Amino acid sequence: MKSLLLVLLLTVIISPWAAFLADSFLESRPSFSHIFGRLFMILGAALFFICRPLLKIESLSQLGLKPARQWHCDFARGALTAVASVIIVGALMSVLDVFTPFFRLSLSVALERSAKALLTALAVGVLEEIFFRGVIFKGLLEDLKPAAAFALSSLFYSAIHFIKPAEEFSLTRIDPWAGARYLVGAFGPFLDPLPLLPGLLGLFLIGMVLSYAFFRTGSLYLSMGLHAGWVFGLKTIRVYGDFRREDLGWLFGSLEPKLVSGVAVWTVILAVGLVIHWLTRNRLAPTEGRLAAKEGRRPTLN
Repeated sequence: MKSLLLVLLLTVIISPWAAFLADSFLESRPSFSHIFGRLFMILGAALFFICRPLLKIESLSQLGLKPARQWHCDFARGALTAVASVIIVGALMSVLDVFTPFFRLSLSVALERSAKALLTALAVGVLEEIFFRGVIFKGLLEDLKPAAAFALSSLFYSAIHFIKPAEEFSLTRIDPWAGARYLVGAFGPFLDPLPLLPGLLGLFLIGMVLSYAFFRTGSLYLSMGLHAGWVFGLKTIRVYGDFRREDLGWLFGSLEPKLVSGVAVWTVILAVGLVIHWLTRNRLAPTEGRLAAKEGRRPTLN
């Protein structure tokens, strides 16, 4: 967490000067939002590799990417479970006249959007799981009790989705405080937190399920599959149908993000957690084994 704050501080300090240089030497000037985001990722990646010994990460296996004979099976099970849950939600919405499934686009456009959604889902599923579960959750799990690690990592995962930088933020001259003003503005949605609560809770439950998949298996492949499957399902649901109304109601989400903020969807997410428990019932989770050894008790068979 300290490394994350350091990256954020460096980005705040360097971003105004990077924007000034971009404006001076580039014909097509990128937005300040684009510069801030890209600089944050570049500095984060650089610091990660420089500070790996401090983070006690000496190999990819410590991030949950250990060589596994059945990694593709875990990934596929997670992806299929997540996609199936989105289909179930779509079926429920269809029965309740909230969603109408139909081919609203031509076949070529539908396939193109589906392919793009798949690539996005794979990238998001892999990268976010490495960061949120492989680094954040695993680090908290080694320092805190499991309940606290689950709660804090899922809360962080949930809250970060509502940090919305202002796209219209721009610089007309060098301003050393621009990065700080931009960062403060990004937390604007939290000034009125009540409308965020349904979405925060939905994403919190998703974070809990993803963390549980990692906890039960000791690797990221199952959670990566789940994450990728959910992203793919949510990005393609309107390719093969459309909502009947803008407000999906309390069952499926009257506030943003739609679906994630609905009570019926929360129930489906919890059901996915039960499915994950069942899928991993015959596996001795390495994570649980390490915790048991640290606490001096006998590990249990899942």
